[in-house]
Amino acid sequence: MNFLQKIYKKSKEQKGFTLVEMIVVLVIIAILAAITIPALLKYIDKAREKQIVINARTAYLAAETAVSEAYGANNTAYQNGTLKFGKGSTADKVVTNAEDLTGLEKEKYVCHAYITDYKITKVQFSDNSKTATLDLSSGGGDWVVSNSAITNTTP
Repeated sequence: MNFLQKIYKKSKEQKGFTLVEMIVVLVIIAILAAITIPALLKYIDKAREKQIVINARTAYLAAETAVSEAYGANNTAYQNGTLKFGKGSTADKVVTNAEDLTGLEKEKYVCHAYITDYKITKVQFSDNSKTATLDLSSGGGDWVVSNSAITNTTP
């Protein structure tokens, strides 16, 4: 019994961790961080790409609706050409309708919808960091995301 009492007493006297134990724990945490941080950054980038595609689809539908309304009102200004809305756009009725339909903050995006015979053939949507493009003229139907941004002056 005397031996167990000595061990118990000795363990009560020792408080805290040794320097070696602390260094081992810090090294393990650093290794785990080095493994998980790059993986998390990839997920964050994928989430941003999905968000810009969601916003681009919303803008595409808004542009399609605005062009349909222009067609119904016999507004030939949007029969062929480009509907530009978002940051820095001119405020005519069709543009204002498209901006209102997106529900997005006007100063945070730029959208160009290219129109031929009241049909949208191409859409470019940019949130100032990435650009999502849908090209319907070549029969494609997938959004392509790039890291470049468009401005309202891009043709």
